[in-house]
Amino acid sequence: MVALGLDPVIIGATAAMRYRLEPRATVDVDYLVRRLDGLVDALEERGLDTRVVRDEDGAPYLVIIRGADVDVDVLLAETDYQRTAIDRAVDGALSVEDVIVHKLIAWRAKDRDDIDSILAAGHRLDEAYIEHWATAWDVLDRWREVGGSDLEADAPG
Repeated sequence: MVALGLDPVIIGATAAMRYRLEPRATVDVDYLVRRLDGLVDALEERGLDTRVVRDEDGAPYLVIIRGADVDVDVLLAETDYQRTAIDRAVDGALSVEDVIVHKLIAWRAKDRDDIDSILAAGHRLDEAYIEHWATAWDVLDRWREVGGSDLEADAPG
């Protein structure tokens, strides 16, 4: 993906594991990219199976890649928030704050567990940033539920 100029950023559980107190199992790797141009052709040339998921207008927004020992999902950054998250990436993965925002949006049991473990790890967080995007995505109540508003600003990390 890098060779195609897609500048992929790791998201999902793999990104969360960078910040969790303890690891957890996952079966795939998820990426966020600015564009999908050329990705499917390049992958299929390498013998990988791809499935393109399109929105109601027919525009692709997700490429699911499967092959021998390959289980990868590539999501197109379509929102201002997603593009901001790419800009804030650290060493090719979402920042800790952006992992939390993504997990607040998804809000499955495993996402709440990721948030709990990340908060328990004591990272220094830009809570204003998290609250801004949690408000924009209408998930501020979830951030409050996990104790986000009660974190110490000077936590080690």
